Amino acid sequence: MDGAAVVNGRRNKGSSRGNRVLKALSWWRHLRLAHRLGLGYGAVIALLIGLSMVMEFRLQALSDTTADALQRQYPKTALVHEITIELGVVARAMRNVLILAEQDAPVPPLDEIEAAQRRMEQALNRLVALAQDPESRALLDKILTVHSAYAVNQEDFKRLVGAQRMGAARNLLVVDINGYQEDYFRLLDQLNRLHGARMLVASQEVEARHAGARRLVYSAAAVAVLLSLGVTWMLTRSVLRSLGGEPDYAARIARRIAAGELGCRVERRADDDYSLLHDMDQMRLTLIDREQALQQANAELRHTVDQLSAAKDELVSSEKLAALGAMVAGVAHELNTPIGNSLLAASTVSDASERLRHCVEQGITRKALSDQLDEMAAAAELVQRNLHRAADLISSFKQVAVDRQSSQRRQFQLDQVIHEICLTLQPSLSKAKCQLDVTAATGLVMDSFPGPLGQVLTNLVQNALLHGFEGRADPRIWVEAQGLDAGHVQIVVRDNGVGVLPEHQGRVFDPFFTTRMGRGGSGLGLHICFNITTAVLGGKIRLTSSPGAGTTVALVLPRRVPDLQPQRSEETDEHAR
Repeated sequence: MDGAAVVNGRRNKGSSRGNRVLKALSWWRHLRLAHRLGLGYGAVIALLIGLSMVMEFRLQALSDTTADALQRQYPKTALVHEITIELGVVARAMRNVLILAEQDAPVPPLDEIEAAQRRMEQALNRLVALAQDPESRALLDKILTVHSAYAVNQEDFKRLVGAQRMGAARNLLVVDINGYQEDYFRLLDQLNRLHGARMLVASQEVEARHAGARRLVYSAAAVAVLLSLGVTWMLTRSVLRSLGGEPDYAARIARRIAAGELGCRVERRADDDYSLLHDMDQMRLTLIDREQALQQANAELRHTVDQLSAAKDELVSSEKLAALGAMVAGVAHELNTPIGNSLLAASTVSDASERLRHCVEQGITRKALSDQLDEMAAAAELVQRNLHRAADLISSFKQVAVDRQSSQRRQFQLDQVIHEICLTLQPSLSKAKCQLDVTAATGLVMDSFPGPLGQVLTNLVQNALLHGFEGRADPRIWVEAQGLDAGHVQIVVRDNGVGVLPEHQGRVFDPFFTTRMGRGGSGLGLHICFNITTAVLGGKIRLTSSPGAGTTVALVLPRRVPDLQPQRSEETDEHAR
């Protein structure tokens, strides 16, 4: 029983420690992926920075050790070598002087000996200042003693040479100076070996520190690699858990959902409630619901569009009937005057004929016969002139009607077409008591669609009559046409009406936009003008207006309309009449 209790207690302790670890790490899974990556890579960077700082510290210590060794030992060794070299220079110079004297050659100056002596003195003084340890000081004391005696003998040697006592100088060199030189060289060699040994010790110390630093760097690098691998494994595992699986699988599911395969199955862990795959699965279900709602909305929208299209067709038909009525009224109005004049002249001819018959029966003079014939001729001429006028009007109205009906492309004189169109508008203008002034340059030949152009001008004038002159006592409309360049013409329709409000000017060409809905405005007139001008005539239309200062609509049209698709003119028939 006691053993089982101990085992259970250990298990409970292990379980509680595991739970504490899981709780301590639970914050990690609730972090955003960007935060996890930032923390992970931040840890790696911090580790590398720490490694760099340790390496910098060890390298600085190694550098300090090397610098100390060089500062403490190398200058002494270099000075010993320098003194040894200068001592050799002095010895050779003295021997050369004696050799040249034996050969009866000119004795060179002793400047080289003196310069070498000065350099030896300077190097020896620096060496004495640097050497502080007892062993070096003991050897230096001996060297200074030998150097003093050697210097005295050198002075004697130079004095004897200067006095041309070469034999005495040779004896001094052989007996005294050579002994001092040998002692000098021996002591310098001992000092050099002493400093060399110390340089060796310092070098070994530097090498030991270098080896320690190298071991530390390798150990730190190995620890950094292991910790980096651990952080990488943790980040990889975290990313995979955030994705819900391998990236290829998540990408494949995303592509299938993007391709519209909303019925695909998403395989994920049962406890996965936060990964990307979980979100993608929820998105898939949401898209299915949205697609069903969108299909229902599309069905309702199609039904609404069908109703709107039927209403638009009905309004367009009303526009066509209104245009046809205006054309018929224009024909009747314009033909009324010539036909009435013709009837009056015909009545005159009939009355004159009756009078002539009566006079013939009663007897008639030549003068009376001539008067009757002149009256009948004048009446006949009046009938003929008015009938020609009626024929011309019928021809113009017929051309307008043909253009409106067929919308065929042809060449035409722009001023002639504008005047013909304006004739059909006279009844509406007379009813509104509006004056229409037409100024069209002659000789402007266009290769375009006169029917749609007539519909545009008719709609612009009718729109001005309907919307522009409310409360105006002297309504007036101007239609002006002129050439812009070799390839374009400009037609301007302007009035002196009430103008268009600034907030309405950006919407005047929108379909069904009208300020007189229910009072005779369908909202399609200017929309049809815009469509015909841009899509059929290949031009541009622009409206400018100021409230109270009238409205100006400018059309810029190519003289030769660009080649259009064959069905374009057929589509225009639905809007151009």
